[in-house]
Amino acid sequence: MILSSTKYQIYYTKRRYAEMKKIALAAIASLMLATSISVGSVAAASKTHIVQPGETLYKISNQYKITVTELKRLNSLTSNDIKVKQKLIVENKVNSSKAVSSTNSLHGSLSSIKPVIQPSAPVVKPNLPVVKPSLPATNQALGKKLVDLTQPLLGTPYVWAGVTPAGFDCSGFIYYAFNQAGVKVPRQDTIGFFNRSVFIKDPVVGDLLFFENTYRPGISHIGIYLGDNKFIHAGTKEIEIASLDSSYWSSHFMGFKRFIDVK
Repeated sequence: MILSSTKYQIYYTKRRYAEMKKIALAAIASLMLATSISVGSVAAASKTHIVQPGETLYKISNQYKITVTELKRLNSLTSNDIKVKQKLIVENKVNSSKAVSSTNSLHGSLSSIKPVIQPSAPVVKPNLPVVKPSLPATNQALGKKLVDLTQPLLGTPYVWAGVTPAGFDCSGFIYYAFNQAGVKVPRQDTIGFFNRSVFIKDPVVGDLLFFENTYRPGISHIGIYLGDNKFIHAGTKEIEIASLDSSYWSSHFMGFKRFIDVK
């Protein structure tokens, strides 16, 4: 049978379209396979830790130089409770050799669809410097000031919403101490101070400690770090010094932070 020119063009176009569709579907399948291989490679490269008797999230996070918040995020934990022999992810690393292999597979999949999708013009990316936000430093002078100011306040009674030496609550104690030391922070509650500070990995004397789920769910308590795992805070009865080595405080410990106001 002889086709007319117009009918032949229609026939050829439909046939060509079917071939192109088949190629595109095959390329997409290869692309999805390569992506799954890449994800598997990343998961396989995670660094883990087996929980030992007496360990807490705080001790483990301190060992691997990460925050408790990051440790909980890596393991999808909603509380600070952990069990002996529990496996925790402490670091996610991309396995470079496997990642390159997966990338090559991905590149091969993409190259197979060149007859269908023509590459667009290359995108020129300006070589801009990466600017990282600067972290305020708690200097030794400020740390010493805070220690000198707070030590005489030991034994001061706990008073709800108190901000004077007549009595403090936990956030009122922070407000008083830092303002007396020359760091002008507004009167805020624990959550307000949490939002006004940044997480740090290597705390020094004068930095902040935050705790969660003490008398209420979420961020609920704050103290000032004194070094050697000790901190000063407004306890339930009075201003006192406590330790992160205690089972209670380590189980509620949220992380170390630093005021953005500190220069």
